Amino acid sequence: MSDPIPPPLARWPSEAPELVSLAVSDGDLGAAVAQYEPTAPLRVWADDRPDGASVRETMSSLLRLRLPLDTRLVAVLPADGLTLLVCERRINGVGPDGVAIRLHGTGCTVVRPQGDGSWRIAADAWQLTGHVQ
Repeated sequence: MSDPIPPPLARWPSEAPELVSLAVSDGDLGAAVAQYEPTAPLRVWADDRPDGASVRETMSSLLRLRLPLDTRLVAVLPADGLTLLVCERRINGVGPDGVAIRLHGTGCTVVRPQGDGSWRIAADAWQLTGHVQ
């Protein structure tokens, strides 16, 4: 039995949300969660959904849509060991139940360098809005 291949880790700040996007689009929960620090908060929805879900739980709900996640970097602001990334995100398509889904929004991602030279997400707020038809 061979060891599983570990998910890639971001080598620079702007790569972290891109790797999340690729992992969600590929349906790879482990690779998506690996981009976050263990205690990182993640808020995806712009409405009044309660906070408190873990990154794993939130990513699991996104993966159930079985749709690609498109992420576009809008701005990068490095500051004293942290980097703030402003990203636009979109999820468009037809879900597994045949329902059309159009979600989009701008959010902020804070990334922090790790001891191994990689960058991981320390806090993330996507603020997706839109509709499910």
